[in-house]
Amino acid sequence: MRTAVFIPSSNMPRPPVDIPVADIDSLSSVDDEKVAFFLIDCSDPHAAYRQLCRIRRMVDPALYLRPVLFLPGPESVPKNILQSADGAIQAMGHSLHEQLESWTARLEGINKKIHQYTGQPNQNDTNIAFKILRFIASRNLTAEPIPSVQALSGYIFPALQPLFPKPDNGIFETLEYLETQRLLSGTFTGSAYSCTHCGCAFLNFFETCPDCGSSDLVTDELIHHFKCAYVGGLSEYRQGNELICPKCDKTLNHIGVDYDKTSIVYHCNQCGNVFQEAGVMTSCYNCHRETEPENQVQRSIKSYTITAIGENAASYGMDSLFQNILESKVHALAFSAFKEFFRIEQARIQRYGVTVSSLAALRLGGIEELYTRLGKRTREIFDEISEAFKANLRSSDLFTMRNETLFLIILTETTPEDGERALKRIKERIGSLLKTNLDITFDADFAIWQITPDLDPDSCLEKVLSHYAA
Repeated sequence: MRTAVFIPSSNMPRPPVDIPVADIDSLSSVDDEKVAFFLIDCSDPHAAYRQLCRIRRMVDPALYLRPVLFLPGPESVPKNILQSADGAIQAMGHSLHEQLESWTARLEGINKKIHQYTGQPNQNDTNIAFKILRFIASRNLTAEPIPSVQALSGYIFPALQPLFPKPDNGIFETLEYLETQRLLSGTFTGSAYSCTHCGCAFLNFFETCPDCGSSDLVTDELIHHFKCAYVGGLSEYRQGNELICPKCDKTLNHIGVDYDKTSIVYHCNQCGNVFQEAGVMTSCYNCHRETEPENQVQRSIKSYTITAIGENAASYGMDSLFQNILESKVHALAFSAFKEFFRIEQARIQRYGVTVSSLAALRLGGIEELYTRLGKRTREIFDEISEAFKANLRSSDLFTMRNETLFLIILTETTPEDGERALKRIKERIGSLLKTNLDITFDADFAIWQITPDLDPDSCLEKVLSHYAA
């Protein structure tokens, strides 16, 4: 029988009911058959939200996908925080025991889904796009955008927001990417402009003088006097509470009979220019950059549901877009085939002893950030990164991926010194691409060894990862 696990977030040491208590700092795994949901003390809503975020940013699907409820009820909890959880326990009304039992039954469908995803031991989900996909699939969730002044983007997806470590537009880019892969289906709900530089949705639109660009303008209505055909500003006609034509001194009494208002005219207080068509500019409230409205980003705001393909990917894994591109452009091998070629190369070198080949292990940092920064444009950048590999590897070199960031390369007939120069060129080209075009900080670790009979590819990867962790 599954039950709740209470996680304190403030000064409440224990729940008002007899259920297990867990310290989130020591929370490493859960018994899938025993834990129905996490119950977080919400007497301090913001502290409770931070605890929820810590759970959602874990990589074990048995943890980050587990339902989370708040205690007590929603009366004092801000709406955006309340909607980030799977529900709330009402402190009043029915007994807490009855509510806990009711929620356990209601959440059983989610927990069955989680059980399907946790069949492998020590399974970790590190790809944010994959985590989003599994979260939506486990709850059969329609991710609805909610307008919010608390987010630079102007919108939040309350249930998904806690999975993202940064309050930027990464959630939009990730959802757009999943839609381009046909894993999610987007339904248009509206559109919004955002700053082309920082993504902020809070823009000030203002009129400017076409001559000097100043926004220090005064507007005046143009009056057309029918009888004498004089056209001038309202300020020219106004004398006290009356409108008197400055040309013929006639009093204008009735609009549509004596006169009409044809348009408005602008006066620039800086250069004195008088004009009828003002320019329009926008200014970002966040980064303060100014540009024409057509240069800002117009984003379609959508709600998202999972597709049948997405359901399958959530259960069995999502093919790496980067891996697919590399396999087609650089002819990356499956790891099992790579190891077989490696053993053949070891045997060849040992038998003839006249040539030198090298094994390189490479780790690329910053790759995952591309999904959250670029969305549907991710493919373009991955194409460019693949070209960096292709330009610096020969057709005789053999290449494999362990995941999106870990690579092994057999550099045939190449000394470690020559191989190191090739790896540096790859690193510099990719680093320049990401920094110059996207302002993404790129880091990479690589190591290279001469292939000998006792060299092991798995141990080489471990050394690179250990160096990175250190």
